[in-house]
Amino acid sequence: MAYLPLVPRQAPAPPPPPSPEYMAENQGPRLMAVEGPLFALSTLAVLLRFYVRIFMLKTFGWDDIMMGISVAISMCTLGLFVAVIDMGLGKHAEAFPPENMFPFFKIMYFYSILIIAAYSFIKLSIGFFLLRLADRTRWRPFLIGMLVFIVAFGIGSTLAIVFQCIPVQAGWDFSLRPPDGTAKCYDADIFKNVGVFNSSINIATDLIFALIPIPMVWRLQVTLQTRIGLAVILSLGLFASAIAIYKTPMQYNFFKVVDWSGEGSWYYIWQQVEMHVGIIAACLPTLKPLFANFFGQVRAYTKGRTTGSGGINSAPFRSNGYVKQNDGRKNFAMKNMSEGSQSTGGRDPYAEDVVLGKDTYTVEAGRGGIGRVRSQGGESDESILSHEAPRDRARDRESASVPRGMAIVRTTVVDVSR
Repeated sequence: MAYLPLVPRQAPAPPPPPSPEYMAENQGPRLMAVEGPLFALSTLAVLLRFYVRIFMLKTFGWDDIMMGISVAISMCTLGLFVAVIDMGLGKHAEAFPPENMFPFFKIMYFYSILIIAAYSFIKLSIGFFLLRLADRTRWRPFLIGMLVFIVAFGIGSTLAIVFQCIPVQAGWDFSLRPPDGTAKCYDADIFKNVGVFNSSINIATDLIFALIPIPMVWRLQVTLQTRIGLAVILSLGLFASAIAIYKTPMQYNFFKVVDWSGEGSWYYIWQQVEMHVGIIAACLPTLKPLFANFFGQVRAYTKGRTTGSGGINSAPFRSNGYVKQNDGRKNFAMKNMSEGSQSTGGRDPYAEDVVLGKDTYTVEAGRGGIGRVRSQGGESDESILSHEAPRDRARDRESASVPRGMAIVRTTVVDVSR
């Protein structure tokens, strides 16, 4: 015999109202604490990049133009991000001001378009940068195809956002949608799947641009340590790929989050993080000349100065060129001849012309100040000026105006070929 519990059937009790502490919670300051420093770092990276290209290398390419557009878009997204935080983004959905609902969704509509544009221009900048590295190689047609695909994909993604509803205004004005309006819009599941598909394509392109430099630099005639260093520098885009991978599940479950303006607000900050990290990663490889110049001066100061017997600091054979003669002729500066083997004509494998693959040359040097190297033009055994200190008074008088160490040690014939 079955016994049924004698429990009266009644409707579940309504949930208690949120506490004042819950209603006062606001993630906005934390969101800005993440966005502010990242924006400053990405903007600084772009400014340093422009300084290197304009003032140090005196060259400005399409990759720099694309990066300039990217940082301009990031400034616009920062303004919109600050605006929606002032409206209530970061507060719980129950505490979001109802009067700010319409302007909030209108701003986020255009914010989504700008984010797509920023991602696209960052990838275009990286693609044009790699084109320099891939000059006259088999990777060049592939990279051109990737650039065309990114442009087409960016346009398609933008159109998917713009025309998510007909009329277009219904994309941010929910009053035009059913049941109050007659606008036709994507189903929420379709819109979610389109967004995840776009994110997957972004991840794939990020990985391609981050991994392509590895086989490129592996063919350079440099040491293994140099190859690994170049590969790491040029593959910093993997950080942006990792962020995109982390963000994709948040995008897939975005419409399931009830607290869309509180807990769900972190999805928007991850979009900003992905953009800023992408800008920084794309700019760091171009800053090598700046860092090399700085650390070279530090190394010269710490290692290149010794104390002589008289207590006066002197540099042992440190030459930045030859002494300029007042004969009206044009004089050309020479490479720094310090540190022994560097005076034999070696090239810095991290130098801008090597990393960017432009106007690279192979140099075969003749006999120099150290060792004997073959030269097709023969050897010159006559020193123009002695490297060592003068040994007699006659030569003292001849070289009195020439500082020690600032002299051409030996003439050299070189063969230069592309």
